[in-house]
Parts: sequence; C-alpha cells; structure tokens
Amino acid sequence: MGRLSSGWPRVRTLILFIGLSLLTRWLSLVVEILDIDETAHIVGSWVLRDGDRLYRDFVDNKPPGLYAYYALAQIPFGTGLVSVRLLTALLTVPLTAFAASSFYRHGRKGLVAGLLHLLYGSAFLAHDMLSASAELILLLPATWAVVCVADETRARRVSTLSAAGALLGVAALVQPQAAIWLPVLAWAALTGEARALWPRLGRLLAVFAGFLLPLILTGLAFLAAGTAQDLVYWTLQRNVGYALNPISAQEALVRAGRSLVPWLLAMAPLWWAWRFSRPLLTAREKSLLSLLLVLGFVPVFTGLRFFPHYFIPLGWALCVGAAPAVTAWLTRPLGRPGRVCVAATLVLVLGFQIGNAALYFGGRRIYRETDPVYREAAARLARDPCFTGSRLFVWGWAPAFYYYAGLSGARPASRFAVLAQAGLTDYVPGNIGRRAEPPGGQAARHWDWLLDDLERSRATYILDTAPAGIYRWDRYPLSSFPRLDAYISERYELLDRVDGVRVFRRLGCE
Repeated sequence: MGRLSSGWPRVRTLILFIGLSLLTRWLSLVVEILDIDETAHIVGSWVLRDGDRLYRDFVDNKPPGLYAYYALAQIPFGTGLVSVRLLTALLTVPLTAFAASSFYRHGRKGLVAGLLHLLYGSAFLAHDMLSASAELILLLPATWAVVCVADETRARRVSTLSAAGALLGVAALVQPQAAIWLPVLAWAALTGEARALWPRLGRLLAVFAGFLLPLILTGLAFLAAGTAQDLVYWTLQRNVGYALNPISAQEALVRAGRSLVPWLLAMAPLWWAWRFSRPLLTAREKSLLSLLLVLGFVPVFTGLRFFPHYFIPLGWALCVGAAPAVTAWLTRPLGRPGRVCVAATLVLVLGFQIGNAALYFGGRRIYRETDPVYREAAARLARDPCFTGSRLFVWGWAPAFYYYAGLSGARPASRFAVLAQAGLTDYVPGNIGRRAEPPGGQAARHWDWLLDDLERSRATYILDTAPAGIYRWDRYPLSSFPRLDAYISERYELLDRVDGVRVFRRLGCE
C-alpha cells in the first residue's frame, strides 16, 4: 500500500502531462498535413508495412527507426498522419516531459520542468513543432538516456550506463543527430568518486557498447536482407553530403533571421530563467545541462538551414535548465519575476495557438502543404478506371500526392518517392539560392534505377509537377531530362491537368 501511495503522485503527474499535451497539440489532430516531410515518412512506413525493403524499394536519408515509429503508430489508430500525431501527443511527448520531471526526481522542479517542455515545446510554428518530426521522436529515448546518468550513484553502474548508451543508440536510429549527446554520457561515465583509470574506462566502454548495440543489430538485419550497403549510402553518405552542401552567406543570414532569431526571442523567458537557475543547481546538474545546451546548438548550425524542428532537442535542455529558477519564482504570493514569467508564458503559448490556427485555417494560403491540389489530384486518379491497384510516380518534390493517393491504395512506382533526396537533379531542400554540385556518375546510376523501377512496376500514373512550380520544381521541366521525357512520350498519354499538374496514364492500362 505504501508503494502504491508513493507512486500515485507520479501517475497523476503523467496524466496531467498527457492532458496538457493534447491541449497544446490539438491543432496536430485536426490538420491532415502540417509539414511536407511527414508525408515522406509515412509513405516510407507504408512501404515497410507492405513488406518491401527500405533503401531498396524506398529511399530517403532518414534512418529506419523513424519509419518503424510511423508504422507502429498506425496499428492502434488507423492509417494516416493524424494517427501518428495522436500517438505522439498521447505517449511520446508526455513521456519526454516525464523524463524532464525524472531529471529532478519528480519533485516540484521536475513538475515545472515537464510543464515548461509541454508549453514552450508547442510555442512556436506548428509547421515544425507540432509535426511528427524525427527530432521530436528521438527525444523520447534520448532524454531518458540523460536521466539515466543524471544521478551520480546510478551513473557509476555499468548496467545503467549501458542502458543509457542503448537508449541513445535507439534515438540515433530515428535521427543521426541524436549522437551529438553521446559526449554527455561519456562525461557522466568519466566523472564520479572513483579516480582510478580502469574503472572509468570500463564505464566509458559500457556507454559506447550500449550505444553501438542497437546500431549493430540493425546493421546485421539489413545485412541479412542484402541492403546494408544501401542503408549506409542513403543514411550516412547522403546525409553528410546534404550537410556539407554550400549555402550562401546571404541565404544563411536570411534563414537565421526568419527562424533562429525569432525562436531565441520566443524562448527569452527560459534563457532569463536559466541565468538564475545556475546557482540553484548542483555541480553535476549544472555541468550536465550546460553540456547539453552547448551540444544542442551543433545540429542547429549544421548546414546553416535553421529549420525550426532542429531546435527541439535544444529546447528540452533549456526547459530543464530553467526549471529551478521558475520553481523558485512560483511561490505565494507571486513576486515580480514570477508574474513576469507567468504572463510571458501565457502570452507566448496563447499567441502561437491562435497564430498557428490562423496560418492553417485562414483564408489566405501560407503553407504549400494546405494546397488543395494534392487532394484534387488524388481524387482525379481515384475516379479513373485504372486506379485500383495502381502505381504512381511523381516528378517533383511533392510526396503529399503519394500520401493522398496512398490512402486509397495506390503505391509508389519507384523507390524515388522522396525526389528531393534522390540525386536525380541538383535540388537541395532548404537551399534556394544555390544548387548541389553537378550530380556526376552516381546520378547516372540513379537514373538507371528510376527507369528500371518504372518499367518493372509498370507505373500506372505519372504526375508532372514542374508546370505547377511546386517547391521550386519549375526549375526541372521534363524537357531538360530527355530519358524520362522520352519514356513518358512513348508509353503514356496525357489524361488530365489538375491546377497545373499534368496527369499521365500508361497506354493500354484499361
């Protein structure tokens, strides 16, 4: 009975976190597509669920854990993106907030840390913060890895350090940037009472062994399937190339001004609180959180693209670091710092709740994801007598077409459903002013793969988005790619046009 009563406050805390997560993320449960990347991820999950092979039948630069998460989320809640976000709001986000609470052993500071994560984690553009991005999902295992080493006594145990490393390895299978927190675990392993070299090295080895275990097991699974080389190429080599692609200083500054600077300003109450929290932290907590914050900026500046979802892991560390000062301010009666903090938080959260709703439901289209062309094209295909069991290829960076058509049963006709990462063109996401270096020999192989895919699957439909200019694809008219242009001319007929998108159907498909 004593154990039950001692555990009940934590259960209530978790229930509170679930309720607040649903309340602050309601928009994600009513908007079909928040961010175009989500549609790419879910198409990959359908390919995985259908029994096809990742990185051979579907290619992108994301690790397999992300597609597994999307696939699992649709088992209890049904097919679709809202199901993925529902699981995220019900489980992933509250448990990540619960990890923030556990960092402070579920005391008042822990409760405040979890609440700050739920409030400030939703208080920016819903396009990035409320979508089921890889950064949001990786936080669940990554934050619990940090919790494992937050307590010095637990961090001296080899089993705990191995578990922490394994959790971070799982996070890296969702997004490789999770590995940036590995120095935090290494620092925890090397610090402590034992000054002898060998015990410290043993603990450090436990961290790295735990981290490598899920990666090795995944590699062995892909090796057994004959796709290990594909896994390495698409998730490592292509990611490195993407990060190193040059971006002009002018565009980097513009992107920073549009995303990074506003986010830093929005988080101003937390930065202010972090300054006053430092004297209230133990030496270990201060060192650990400082390291988390410093390392959190590394992915933010990688590639200088400053997509807001890059800020999510940094935001969690900032919320945990700010919690002691905020807790001290929230005493009765509220002093001036407490009143300022509460008022700023309410204005920020409510402002973004209202603003985000207006961005998606206002009369003027802001985000391309809300363009009705995706639904209209899918509806046009569904009316065609050849649609049942059809295969679709989209010439353009527009996986939303696959998503809406896929809800009715159509599947990609080629592995290149995420054309922005395919290497068929010099297109680079998030880099408007410059393009990739000339593709070279590898791109020729990719073109061979594409045409082989289309012929083997006997693609029923091909959508050409270049005339519609969706996501800058007007730079890539079919006439500039003779092999694909000739293939379509010989085997397809123009069926229709949907808001500028040309719909081709294979000859004789009836």
